Amino acid sequence: MMINNSFDLCIKFHEIDLHSTLDGGQAFRWYIESDNRYRGVVCNRAVSLQNKGKIILVKINDNNPPDNIENILNDYLNTSIKYDDFYNKYDNDICLGPAIRSFKGLRVLRQDPWECLFSFITSTTNNLLRIKLHINNVSYALGEKIGPNKYDYTFPSPEKVLEAGESFLRKLGFGFRAKYLIYAANEIVNNNFSLNELRKSPYKDAKKHLINLYGVGEKVADCVLAFSLDKNQAFPVDRHIHRALIKWYGVSKKMSLTDLSEWAIDYFGNYGSIANQYMFHRERLISRAENWGGNHIKLLAKEDFTSFSS
Repeated sequence: MMINNSFDLCIKFHEIDLHSTLDGGQAFRWYIESDNRYRGVVCNRAVSLQNKGKIILVKINDNNPPDNIENILNDYLNTSIKYDDFYNKYDNDICLGPAIRSFKGLRVLRQDPWECLFSFITSTTNNLLRIKLHINNVSYALGEKIGPNKYDYTFPSPEKVLEAGESFLRKLGFGFRAKYLIYAANEIVNNNFSLNELRKSPYKDAKKHLINLYGVGEKVADCVLAFSLDKNQAFPVDRHIHRALIKWYGVSKKMSLTDLSEWAIDYFGNYGSIANQYMFHRERLISRAENWGGNHIKLLAKEDFTSFSS
C-alpha cells in the first residue's frame, strides 16, 4: 500500500470491477461521483473508490487516519475468496461463460450483516432507487455524520432503530416494511438473535433462523446469507434470476422459490452466490437494454451486444 498523502491511498487488489460489484444490487449505499469514483461508507469509514488499472484509488472522506483501511476493504470486498476455479469451471457455461468473459472482476461482497438484513427487508416490493433513498434517509436521520458529503453517515445500530420506532420509520417512507424492521431490531437487541453467529452455522440452519424473523422470506434470507454471512451456496431468486434459469437452463416456470434454490444448490454447489451474481448482472443488463435501449445496450456482455446489434 502506498500513501500519496494522509487521506489518499493506492491499494492493489486482485481483479475487482467496482461498477458491477458496487452497483449490482448487493449494496445500496454507493453513489457514483463525477470522476467515476464510488462514494460510500464501510465499517463506519467514509471512502471513495476508483478503478485505475490494477489498483483501486481510495480517497478517505472522514477525518480519521488511514489505519486499517486496507484490511477493512479486503474484508468488505471479500478478497480472500479466489475466483479462478469458478472462472475455469463455468467458462463454457451457456449463461455464465459470456458473463465471466465480459464482467470478470465482479465480486460477492461481505457486508455488515445488520445493514444487509435491514437493506433487503427494505427491498421487498421496492425498486433500486427507492431502496437507496430509504437507506440513505435512515442513515441521515439516525446515523452519525463522519464526512462532509450528504451520504457520509454511519448506518444506525439496531438499538437506534428500535428506539426510533415503527412510526418514525413510516414517516421516512418505509411503509409496511417498518414493522418488519422494528421486529428484527427487537430480536437482536432484546432476544439475543445474533447475526454474526449465523456465520458459523450451516447454510440451511442459518436460513431457517432468518426466515423465522417476521417479514423475512426465502429471497431476503438468501441475499443476507450470500452478501454478508459467508454462505457460498446461497442463491437468491428474483425475477431476473428466474427468467435466466428458465431461458438458459430450462427449469420449469412452475418451480417454487424453494425448489429453484434447491436446484441451484445441486447445480452450482459452493459457487452458488458467485454464479448468482454473474447471472443476475448479465440478465439485468439484458432487461434494461430491452426496455430502455440507448446506452444500456453498450453495457451488455459481448455476446448479447452482438445479438442486439445484428
